[in-house]
Formats: sequence, C-alpha cells, structure tokens
Amino acid sequence: MARWLLMGLGSLVGCTVDTDTTPPGAPAFNGEGYRPIYVSAEQIKQVTTVAPQPLRKPGKIYVKGNFLFINEQGKGIHLIDNANPASPRKLSFINIPGNVDIAVKGNLMYADNGRDFVVLDISDPTQVTIQKRIENAFPLHSFPPYINTYFECIDEAKGVVIGWEKVKMSRPKCYR
Repeated sequence: MARWLLMGLGSLVGCTVDTDTTPPGAPAFNGEGYRPIYVSAEQIKQVTTVAPQPLRKPGKIYVKGNFLFINEQGKGIHLIDNANPASPRKLSFINIPGNVDIAVKGNLMYADNGRDFVVLDISDPTQVTIQKRIENAFPLHSFPPYINTYFECIDEAKGVVIGWEKVKMSRPKCYR
C-alpha cells in the first residue's frame, strides 16, 4: 500500500521513486536520459556582454534596425550587425543564463533569466546593462521540456537548472 502511495505521489510531481519497475505507460529504459545543467544562484544573475560566441543551439531571432538578436537556448543572445546582409558581422554575445525567449521594444530588451524576468538597456548593443530584475517571475519546472522521457531528478543543492542534456546513464529515478 505504501509503495503505491509513494508511486502515486511521485507521478504528481513528475517523478517515480521505484527504479525497478517501469512506470505505467512508460517505454522501456534505453540507457539514455536527460541530466540537468546547473549554475549557482550567483552565476545565473550575471548578465554580461562578452565577445562573440559560436552559434551552437540557436533559437528565436529578433530583428531591430540593422541588428539581429539570435537566442542561444539556455545561454543568451548573439548580437549580429546585419547592415550588409551579404556579410553579417558578429558583434557580441549577451550572456543571460537560462534564457529561452526575448522581446525588444525601443532600446529595451525583455528576457527570461532562469526564473527571473530582466529588462536590459540595449541602446549600446555591445555593452548591455540591466535596468530591472523581477525575481521568481517564472515557475520552476522540475523536469525537462520533453514528455515520455527518463531524467535525473533535480537536486536544488547543486544550483539552478538552466537546461538539459541528453546523456547515457544508468536508470534514473524520474520519468515524465
């Protein structure tokens, strides 16, 4: 009885607690799952402008004048000068840990920074500054953004989750 109660409670929060039994409806574990990528609570708040970075996992693109802002999922924003579309020029990278989405209006960029919402002054796109931070504006998800998958349960003592990576692993305790 207690085992079933624990499994029911685990499924409510996105985790199972029994590693010997496949959760109802779950596929057989194939040796791969998702592991959280952590940064410290201090690191996630460090929004900085740094040298251009290579595009590795690009997301959304925003156009403002001659500038392109390209999201690097979970990491920040690439700033590209597109005045000459035949030869775009990388200017800088805006490091915003945990970033997934942005919007721009005038000289302000609105972005998610992990659980926080930040407003950035982009009047000098090579030296972006934080104008405002609203802490805990977004909900904390304790699972990866994929369904029908196994994953390593989050350990908040390790820091703040800014993304997930697919890796080979022994059978993890969590499934969604």
